[in-house]
Amino acid sequence: METKPGYRTTEFWLALVLPQLVALLALFGVFTPEQSDAVVGSVSQIVGAIISGVSAFGYSVARGKAKEGIKPEDTK
Repeated sequence: METKPGYRTTEFWLALVLPQLVALLALFGVFTPEQSDAVVGSVSQIVGAIISGVSAFGYSVARGKAKEGIKPEDTK
């Protein structure tokens, strides 16, 4: 199994979009520059928790199918 190119990963898009979004909000006065760092950190932690939960759920489903004897190509 090959790995995905970098531009197709969640980490790439979070690293690209999140700081730019917060910078625009700071530019328009929604956040002060000091608050921007805290916002980026908080949002990153929340998104990380969501991705971790979704990954754990996906793993559980995959393990359940493996124990039932369902092959990956049978589910498509």
